[in-house]
Amino acid sequence: MDARKIPLNPWAITGPLSLATVLLVAANISLQAYRLIAHQEHVVGLAMISLDGENNLPALFSTLLLFCASLTLSLIAVLERQHEGVDVSKWAILAAGFMLMTLDEDLSFHELLIAPLRTLLGGQHLGIFFFAWVIPGFALVAALGAFFLRFLFRLPRRTAIAFVISAAIYLGGALGVELVEGWWREAHGHRNLTYHLLVSLEEGMEMTGVIVFIHALLNYIAKRYGEVRFSFAGMHNDADASEPAN
Repeated sequence: MDARKIPLNPWAITGPLSLATVLLVAANISLQAYRLIAHQEHVVGLAMISLDGENNLPALFSTLLLFCASLTLSLIAVLERQHEGVDVSKWAILAAGFMLMTLDEDLSFHELLIAPLRTLLGGQHLGIFFFAWVIPGFALVAALGAFFLRFLFRLPRRTAIAFVISAAIYLGGALGVELVEGWWREAHGHRNLTYHLLVSLEEGMEMTGVIVFIHALLNYIAKRYGEVRFSFAGMHNDADASEPAN
């Protein structure tokens, strides 16, 4: 049986991801500014790196970030089950939740709520609720916060703090900046630099929040399990961990 150790250095993973986020945000702002200042309707490469677009490089990057978070959570759920942890179900639910977020990032299910909710709200002069999906979004966040509160307090202190910070960054972009962005777009449209700066801030915060979360998960594995061993016997794979680090 071939046993392979995978050393865990969170920065080796999250460092390049952070750099990629900075480059994507900077490229989007630069090309959007050039398009608007130079009055160019079509700028080469903008469609592929626009943070306000779909099915392009930033959208793929965001989807992969959420998918990596889901896989890491799944690994922790397996390790916790092997070590008879008390919160296996919570880790598994988080893994499933991030997989749903991955699908939503790719297919934009939440945007299907905007039109019917706008109709319920009167359809005009919605202000911060122009992107009306944020209303059920806040309700969902409150419900999930209550559900995971005890789990959060059972985590190691540094892990819990990192989780809170990552959630604050992500939700600050996905919901907080989205409120301002919706208000501005309804009042001033989307063909202006301020709108694209808000979009860049929103998407950048979402990416950063997920990266901070992934970093916290990898740190949790490194501190609790020390290293992860993968054993291969024919077509059978099973993951095991060394004894928890002292």
